[in-house]
Amino acid sequence: MKKNMFRSKFLQAVFFIFSFLCFSPQLSYATAPKSVDLVYDMNAQTLSVIIIHDTSAASRHYIKYVEIKKNGTTISKNKYDTQSTGSILTYTYNIAAKKGDVFEVTAICNIWGHKTSTLVVVSTKAEKPVAQKNDVAIPRIEEPVAPEEAVATPIVEEPAAPKEEVITVVVPAVTDKDLAQVSSEQVVRNLVIKWVASWESGDMKTYRSCYASDFQSKGMNLNAWISYKTYVHKRSKNININIDDLQISADGNNATAVFTQNYSSSTSKDSGKKTLKLRKINDEWKIYKENI
Repeated sequence: MKKNMFRSKFLQAVFFIFSFLCFSPQLSYATAPKSVDLVYDMNAQTLSVIIIHDTSAASRHYIKYVEIKKNGTTISKNKYDTQSTGSILTYTYNIAAKKGDVFEVTAICNIWGHKTSTLVVVSTKAEKPVAQKNDVAIPRIEEPVAPEEAVATPIVEEPAAPKEEVITVVVPAVTDKDLAQVSSEQVVRNLVIKWVASWESGDMKTYRSCYASDFQSKGMNLNAWISYKTYVHKRSKNININIDDLQISADGNNATAVFTQNYSSSTSKDSGKKTLKLRKINDEWKIYKENI
């Protein structure tokens, strides 16, 4: 009888735990962070933490803590009460570091699960330009040329060509505004082509030069954005980008470029419409906003 009573209580406990896990209003939609990416900007001395965490109820299911350790010691534990609706979160922290320092960051969900990522700080020093040797011009001594004797050439008169009928064509006047608009659209088109080529090849210096200094995207400023894109490019191989149906409109110092972008690499593949907002700054077109 005691054996049957023990079995009955055991089954009740199992049923209770199963019901709690299946019907709990919070655990039913809870998910742990999918990934935590770290980017350190040595020049700005900032650490950017990019977290992918899916949620459909940001006030009840969110990343509650971001714990940061440097060289094994906890230096900050940042608490949050909500997150923006969506999957990508970006937090930037001002933390001094030097080459060889090790960051360990843990993102903790308020309901269930956590994810930890580690980054070793690498110094990025600009390479000194190599001085170019000047070529030494060697004077060339030309030998005198003997004068040629003049030869008389008989003059042959050609028959006069018949006069062609002159047709007058009236062409509509082209204003300076029309010329400026055509010129601006062509310059913007060239910038978009340079922007695509530099990102595809990994020329981050040229890629950065396409953006305005006040550029913002996904909560990142320009420095954090370039650091993040550099990290993405380093871990991806065989990047291939094609753009179709490029349409450009320019009005004064503002322009918009709309196109379909086809992106593929060793880590992801995507296709969709993209919009670039540009502004003319010091006679140069720069991207200040990017929408997908």
